Amino acid sequence: MGIAFVFPGQGSQYIGMYSGFLSKKEFEKYFDVIKEILGKNFVERVEDGPEEVLKDTRVSQPAIFSVSCMLADYLKDNGIIPKCVAGHSLGEYSAFYSAGVFDFEGGLKLVKKRAEIMNEIAQKHDGGMWAVIGGNLEEIEESLKGFQGEELFLWAANYNSPGQIVLSGNRDAFNIWYSKMKEKVKRVISLSVSGPFHSPLMKEAEEIFKETLEGFKFDNPKLRVVSSTTASVVNGEEEVKNILLKQFTNSVRWIDTVNYMIYNMGVNCFIEVGPGKVLQGLIKKINPDVKTLGLEKPEDLDNIKGEI
Repeated sequence: MGIAFVFPGQGSQYIGMYSGFLSKKEFEKYFDVIKEILGKNFVERVEDGPEEVLKDTRVSQPAIFSVSCMLADYLKDNGIIPKCVAGHSLGEYSAFYSAGVFDFEGGLKLVKKRAEIMNEIAQKHDGGMWAVIGGNLEEIEESLKGFQGEELFLWAANYNSPGQIVLSGNRDAFNIWYSKMKEKVKRVISLSVSGPFHSPLMKEAEEIFKETLEGFKFDNPKLRVVSSTTASVVNGEEEVKNILLKQFTNSVRWIDTVNYMIYNMGVNCFIEVGPGKVLQGLIKKINPDVKTLGLEKPEDLDNIKGEI
């Protein structure tokens, strides 16, 4: 069976997502690092909420990353090794971790810095992200062409599945776009994020983060990583660095990434490693013939073993 690990991005967070790990000794080392880098109260904030706390990108990003990394190691420690790995946006950090590009401490520091910068730049824009369900993709793309000027900015940020595209930009621009297009799409969902991510409005964040990456040591991937930024296999540490910068302003090419793994790498079983089930749903819409499984907490392992 051709197995791929896929890692979720921001928006998959929920209150209590650490609860399955806290009583298990094998995860203590991760929580020691979490408390050292993110503060002694970080775990309690994730466990207790309220939900508004987890919507803060400075909380959601490191929380999702840490859960995904713990679970990726848990799978490999139990003998489940993937042919390749991929991550959706933030999930690329989890994918790179699982491929040995950096260790848990280094990855968590990067994600913390990324989240702080994104939060800072997002505050400068009254923006957000919206999932558009249904509608004609070409027609939606055409409808966005009038929104790249005069302070009204709106772009296609995530190509998630044939029936779902995510828009990113100014709220005013989105409201105008929706008033024109609401009859042509099935529905729209406002995403649980704090800014217009994966759009040119985040260019300043890219420039600031570049300084962080200059002094950071990456190793070459020990597993094949398919980037959702480029929809191709990552070759070497320099490309890792370029991808982590491009993420801020480039679209997530999830449809192309999944198809690449299926048709170019022989993947027929995807395990979503981390909180939520978003990626499983998207992959099924991209190709209903592949197997999709999920590992959200350690006790899900028995189900995984029974399916592969």
